[in-house]
Amino acid sequence: DRPAVTLLVPVYNEEESLPEFFKALEAAAPGLPKPLEYVFVNDGSMDRSLSMLHEFRSAHATVKVVELTGNFGQHAAIMAGFMESQGEIVVTLDADLQNPPSEIYKLVDKVREGYDVVAGWRVNRHDPLTRRAASWMMNKVVGTTTGHHLHDYGCMLRAYSRQVVDCVNQCPERHLYVPVLANSFARKVAEVGVEHSEREKGQTKYSW
Repeated sequence: DRPAVTLLVPVYNEEESLPEFFKALEAAAPGLPKPLEYVFVNDGSMDRSLSMLHEFRSAHATVKVVELTGNFGQHAAIMAGFMESQGEIVVTLDADLQNPPSEIYKLVDKVREGYDVVAGWRVNRHDPLTRRAASWMMNKVVGTTTGHHLHDYGCMLRAYSRQVVDCVNQCPERHLYVPVLANSFARKVAEVGVEHSEREKGQTKYSW
């Protein structure tokens, strides 16, 4: 049977966060539709992340690990995960715990109401002012150029219907900005306020 939900996680040098992240995923699982599928995409990690993902896979039959040959960036990793995903709903999130897995159910419930794309909105962000300013500028530019005005294009906690994922998978472009592309295929897009935490371990992968 097709999984009800796929949890898709791009991973790049997150060995410090992964143990707690795995525990948080398992704690969130009982509140999500079943069956669940986990797709981890290792984006060329140079630490122990890949071996830790394989250990997690060994303990859980519903886990897939996709290995990229180098560091191609977050959106390339998401596209690789989309190709492997089977869920009726695909939820993307980072492994750094800044978006707690306990918030996943909010997005899944919204998709089940009939929305094709549900974007997380970090209402109370715990990031430096420089990052918040850069995000504000990006949101303005993307909203103006695409016509899809959302508060938080930078939030990785997002949910997509199977129909939208299948459409995205048919796009042959080499360079993609997944949130905008997905919105172009969606009939109904929604935003949901989600919690946001400070990064406690590891280093941010985002730059200006």
